[in-house]
Amino acid sequence: MSDDVDAAMRRQYEVEQFLVHEAELLDESRLEEWLGLVTDDVVYQVPVRINREQTGETRVTGVRTDSFHLDENRASLQMRVDRVATGFAWAEEPPSRLRHVIGNVRVAAPGEAVSEHLDLDALGDDDLVVRSNLLVFRSRGDRPEHDLLAAERHDLLRRVDGGFRLARRLVVLDSTVVPTLNLAFFF
Repeated sequence: MSDDVDAAMRRQYEVEQFLVHEAELLDESRLEEWLGLVTDDVVYQVPVRINREQTGETRVTGVRTDSFHLDENRASLQMRVDRVATGFAWAEEPPSRLRHVIGNVRVAAPGEAVSEHLDLDALGDDDLVVRSNLLVFRSRGDRPEHDLLAAERHDLLRRVDGGFRLARRLVVLDSTVVPTLNLAFFF
């Protein structure tokens, strides 16, 4: 194999291991540890999905760029984590049981644009653009009902001290109407 293929395979493996570890922390509600995986300048957004019929044979499905279900930075993520830890976050009493299933991970080669949703002008030498598909299963209490949310994530991962940190996440939900009572969890 060529050096380029070896490097791409190594990058793919490292990114997938990071995403699996992150999912494990979220599933186990180890939120303080999860915060250790985000940068100080993180931007974490879940935009509102739009669906408009058009005349002719085309249909436009996209996301709003000015309206979000979640629009967070490091300080607001810390506040959300701190609130859950108090036991007074009623949206999480009883706590959700979560399962994050990550798939179809695509890591852009250096210089390759794979996300129309991320601003790539400020891409650093240690940054990787990653797209992945996500299913989140959520159940609460003793009820048999559950929520299943599907999305595509557009991430900017930054290599810091030999590992990755999440610098930007845009979660594009497949649903135009959020199929859960609240978004008191992380994608």
